Amino acid sequence: MPPRKRPAPPLEDPPPSSKPAPDAKPSEPTKSGPDSETPTISATVLAKLPNMERQVYTLIFEAGNKGMWLLDVRKKLNISPNIATKVVRTLVTHHLLKEVSDVRYRSRKIFMATDFQPSDEITGGTWYHDGKLDTDAVSAVRRRCQAQVEKLGAATVQMIHNGILRDDPKAGYTIDKIRDIVRTMVLDKVLEEVKSTGEGEFAAVRSGTMCYRLAGAAQGGMMEGIPCGVCPRIDECSPDGVISPSTCVYYKKWLQMDF
Repeated sequence: MPPRKRPAPPLEDPPPSSKPAPDAKPSEPTKSGPDSETPTISATVLAKLPNMERQVYTLIFEAGNKGMWLLDVRKKLNISPNIATKVVRTLVTHHLLKEVSDVRYRSRKIFMATDFQPSDEITGGTWYHDGKLDTDAVSAVRRRCQAQVEKLGAATVQMIHNGILRDDPKAGYTIDKIRDIVRTMVLDKVLEEVKSTGEGEFAAVRSGTMCYRLAGAAQGGMMEGIPCGVCPRIDECSPDGVISPSTCVYYKKWLQMDF
């Protein structure tokens, strides 16, 4: 028999070349997600500005969506009121800066780069329009909150928010906005904040949870007005126990009589 031929050895991969192939392209730098959306100051714009205007514009641009009070600009750059006003007005004319209203300090002149939109801290958020409280919008959402409480008897902020969105999915209110409105309604004594007992009108709210109900009206009958209705130890209270109606000073005071 003729001798068997040995199989040819496997081809080895060529050693990596230190030089890139002719068609290879250099890798592009990766872009950062959130940072890529943040406005950046234009080098071209800065190059065209005179020295003082460049300093003022850079300072205000770096303040971002919070803007900067004109007095702070003067202090940081140590310039006179006349120069600061003149430079800022020039930048506003060139549409590089804009004046915005701060709902917290109405007498202050706040300036911001046109690349930014004012933060909620500046504008007041949903309930303000052009620096003024939108009373119609506030009244509308207060009515919605009250309607939910009337429907449920007692409700948490989450329950109120869920009910509003259930009735109108396009309402668009965040739970934080609803919480703000509910707090104003408590201050105005439209609602009252109470702790759920888990019974009666509070049946839908877990016992011990803070919730809200209509203020000033009889809630669930006369028994709801006694201290027991909001007592955090109600579950431990019994006629013969350590905690009982006969030893409760609040209950006696409410009755204005001794047992």
